[in-house]
Amino acid sequence: MKIGIIGYGYTGQQHARALEQIESASLAGVAETSPERRAECTVDSFDDYQALLDDPTIDAVTVCLPHSAHQPVASAALKAGKHVLVEKPLALTVKAGEQLCELAKRESLVLMVEMTHRFMPPVVEARELIADGLIGKVLAVDDLLLENVGLFGSLPSWMFQQAQAGGGVGLTSGVHLLDHVSWLTGQKLSLESACFGYSQGMGEVEDTAAFFLRLENGAPVHIALSWRPGGPGMEGELRIFGEKGTLEVRPWKGWKLLGTDENKENVAFSSRSTIAERALVGMRGALSEFVRAVEEGREPDPRPELALRSQRIIEQAYRVFPS
Repeated sequence: MKIGIIGYGYTGQQHARALEQIESASLAGVAETSPERRAECTVDSFDDYQALLDDPTIDAVTVCLPHSAHQPVASAALKAGKHVLVEKPLALTVKAGEQLCELAKRESLVLMVEMTHRFMPPVVEARELIADGLIGKVLAVDDLLLENVGLFGSLPSWMFQQAQAGGGVGLTSGVHLLDHVSWLTGQKLSLESACFGYSQGMGEVEDTAAFFLRLENGAPVHIALSWRPGGPGMEGELRIFGEKGTLEVRPWKGWKLLGTDENKENVAFSSRSTIAERALVGMRGALSEFVRAVEEGREPDPRPELALRSQRIIEQAYRVFPS
């Protein structure tokens, strides 16, 4: 299966590395406006993504562009007969994302959002522990993420511009956290309250965010996120409190089961590996699922509509609780 990458910044280059590790797929072309980045490619490269889409040998593309470009580029790719994997969020708005879902169905093509966390080993294993009933009924959830904006070579400038990003850390990282809480617990989330902060002056978008939600069983959920200019690269911990015990999950490290008859712990990554190397594991998992869905002629897991659930809550928070 031949795949093209549209956008060859940090994420696009990570997609290329992930494809190298998937036997049934190969990188066939790259579309990138920067001559310097195109010079780093070992395959055919184009300065116009339409030229890539016009190549009949390419079966699918991954879209690694500013959020505002996701919908128009993914739409063009679907109309060109290509299967599409889009970096989260699916589109700048939920409405635009819904239009992409409808177009993919009409064209009978696979459309998927790259939700890295669902393919991180600690998160996958934690979901199995919860499904097996090891912590019992979920009583409360607390999720925290602090991210150094220079972790992956510094965030691109467009991520701090409202028109191109659609939101700050609440959207960019919040999509992941809301999704993995819902996926791990097997329950939908509903919004109770939210707040956003701009204390670090990182541009037009929020650099801190907090969401207060509930699971379907009524259990409270607190999610807090922040970008920061310095400090450790990534600090994140998800704690799920159950009637039988507590599960602590660190997507980039491992998990720990506490308070049960049989306490358990698993470290999924070597301490010598970087955060980028660990994130690559999740990206490879997502790309592998995308490739399998295309080969098997089925919907991907997760379906793009599920990725929109979290974004719909975030849009509601922006609208109802503006800062």
